[in-house]
Amino acid sequence: MALPEGLRDTLFVGTILTMDEARPRAEALLVRGGRIAAVGALAAVAPLAAPGAERVELSGRALLPGFHDAHVHLTQHGLNLDRLDLIATQSLEEALQAVAARAQVTEPGAWIEGSGLSMSRWGVSRLDKRDLDRVSPHHPVVLRSQDGHSVWANSLALARAGVHAQTPDPEHGIIERDEAGEPTGRLLEQASALVMRALPAPTEAALRRALARAGAHLASLGITTVHHMAYEPPSYFRQLALAASDEAFSLRVWACVPHEDLEHAAALGLATGQGGGRFAVGGAKFFADGAIGSLTAWMLEPYAGTRTCGVAVHGPEVLRERLPLAISQGLTPVVHAIGDAANRAVVSAFEATRPLWEGAGLRPRLEHAQHLHPDDLARLAALRIPVSMQPVHLVFDAKRVAELLPDRIAGYCATRSLLAAGAPLAFGSDTPVADPDVRLGLRAATTRVAATGEALNPAETVPVEAALAAYTRGAAYAIGREGRSGRLAPGFDADLVVLSHDPTATLDGLEVAGTMLAGRWTYRPGDPAGDARYTHA
Repeated sequence: MALPEGLRDTLFVGTILTMDEARPRAEALLVRGGRIAAVGALAAVAPLAAPGAERVELSGRALLPGFHDAHVHLTQHGLNLDRLDLIATQSLEEALQAVAARAQVTEPGAWIEGSGLSMSRWGVSRLDKRDLDRVSPHHPVVLRSQDGHSVWANSLALARAGVHAQTPDPEHGIIERDEAGEPTGRLLEQASALVMRALPAPTEAALRRALARAGAHLASLGITTVHHMAYEPPSYFRQLALAASDEAFSLRVWACVPHEDLEHAAALGLATGQGGGRFAVGGAKFFADGAIGSLTAWMLEPYAGTRTCGVAVHGPEVLRERLPLAISQGLTPVVHAIGDAANRAVVSAFEATRPLWEGAGLRPRLEHAQHLHPDDLARLAALRIPVSMQPVHLVFDAKRVAELLPDRIAGYCATRSLLAAGAPLAFGSDTPVADPDVRLGLRAATTRVAATGEALNPAETVPVEAALAAYTRGAAYAIGREGRSGRLAPGFDADLVVLSHDPTATLDGLEVAGTMLAGRWTYRPGDPAGDARYTHA
């Protein structure tokens, strides 16, 4: 009688990229009981397979460690799969047509939610709620920007949220207004919450369905572990923890908590690393600033053609007070920083608290590090802390960066410079801000070619081997799992991805042919590894 999947040995034979610098390639790998039992020469590994083991002849395909996505908003990714997606729209009118079409099939009075708004891509400098009113007069509409740092709402949505001319700007937020002082419908940073709070909350069942969809989708991209960034209600976190703790879930999850909840976390004794092999508590998430697309990334000098330097969200005072508190509670500081001023503030805060986090055995993380002043790059690298970056952002950021920061392009997404300086890199997508397809991230990191077809600062390209390392062993290091994930070595988790061919030869035509988590296939189109041949050892 055949053993159930996950209990029977699996022997892989063929091209194996271990991402282990001591042994970069191997001929065979044996999986047993959810872990890697052996890896090396076929003659040495094959005899170790138990009778009845499944043998996977890769036949030109390549086996690698399963990818990490080092920066996701997992629940939102799942929810967005059902929302209006404007990411492909190239003009304001095209986006409005999409809203109108959704309104035609939506019950009057029900909310229409969408994402992927991009003023840069649409070629507009202002947004007006009246345009949304025109195409959807009977539905409250709220559209999130692609960078996630602003929303655009129509009049009905603003009315339901109680936002009007007399509504004051919240701390760290801006209600954009016209010449008469009336809200235009565009709300930036913390002002977005004024409208988002008015949305009906998803039911527990809806959240569970969204998470299941998100897990299945990311598994189809070869992803086995995600680093979930806090920015959602507690009800979302609860369902995420329950879903990811189930062995049937398609991903391992390292989940951050908002720094605003530090006191609550302390009362419960929560700390980084608690949990199991499937779900673990991550760090405390801070936002030093906003994003380029919304002109809220905090810069040292004004954006070209403007007087604004962006927005400091959790600025130096907050970091000075709250980082030591997080560290004292055993929570890793995880800080979003886009602009060069924000990155400088975070690097300074990490330098000041270094004795604390080193003494506690914690590894602070800098998220994005999009714009670094040359003086701060070496300071950051010297800290030897994980730098979590999303090269795929440059595909859609390039046009905006060229317009707003033409004199500072050299500091944008300085992956090669950071790598050369010795900074540990972890790559991800920031989904649903960007497409989580790892192939897109690999291509962006190795070519720097934007949607316009032009390369943005090609001097910062990295070799494909370095990009793969940032999606595997570098990302595992960022969450303290370098001893069990990100490489193919005996005793490590059997979290694997089968690719259509060796990605170090070419990224052209690369496909995911199968994904395995803890020795169980989570994605297998057709049969478990695409066209790979399965026999018995």
